[in-house]
Amino acid sequence: MRDLTGDTAVARIDLYLDDAREPFETVVPPEAAEIDTAALEDGPHVLRLVAYDAAGNVGRRSIPFVVQNGPGITVTGLRTGERVSGRVGLELNAFSGSEPFDPVRAESSGPVPVWTWVMIVVIGAWAAWYGLAAFAVPPSYADTPTYAKDPVAAANAPLTQSAPTKYSGRGVAAGFDYAASGARIYAANCAACHGASGAGVPGAFPSLVGDPVVTAHDASEHIRVVLRGLHGKPIGGKTYSSQMPAFAQLSDADVAAVVDHERTSWGNEAPIVSPDVVKRAR
Repeated sequence: MRDLTGDTAVARIDLYLDDAREPFETVVPPEAAEIDTAALEDGPHVLRLVAYDAAGNVGRRSIPFVVQNGPGITVTGLRTGERVSGRVGLELNAFSGSEPFDPVRAESSGPVPVWTWVMIVVIGAWAAWYGLAAFAVPPSYADTPTYAKDPVAAANAPLTQSAPTKYSGRGVAAGFDYAASGARIYAANCAACHGASGAGVPGAFPSLVGDPVVTAHDASEHIRVVLRGLHGKPIGGKTYSSQMPAFAQLSDADVAAVVDHERTSWGNEAPIVSPDVVKRAR
């Protein structure tokens, strides 16, 4: 509390309460002081401080505060500024900080406001609608491991066709026709999270459209994520709440097919891989 332009160190601070003309304490700073609120009436008060320095300058500050040592009083039946007539019924209660909490006394007998009931009905109706709309399983995903009635059996069921796949006429890499099964395997295992269009769900599942791993020239990381899963690693600077499960149970051909489908769909244009590349990655 010293003015560096001259020797004007504060000589003293006088402390006043409310409109008192005499200070209840004078201190030479820096110093601690204390207000005994037990000697004050409950309600609003003002602490006034007046500081004097060696040059005779005076500084002033006022701090309003409220004392509440006595029991808190609650009133039901009359509000501040309310206009009334006739006989007005009041329900009174008081609570002290030194007495144990009594839930019976604390419970108000006043009616629940109408707006509270309206909000409860609106929130309940919204929750019911959201549950029906958000958790309805699309028919195309009903038999996938995520939504099947017996997920263990669905997960262990063979996902490749028993008969040889007919040549699709497109999507062939080194004799491997990924387009013949890639879209089907993606729909059965990936679309429930990443969406049929690969756009994902903000905050829950990342988009595959333009994803650096999906569109990378080297598909090693893409294959590793499909085989081993992923959780907690930021993607594009964002962290997603849901876990990417491992799909090591898929065959090398199925993994290659779904990886190639993702690398060549929705505008993605990345080099494709064959089952031999997946086999080496395991």
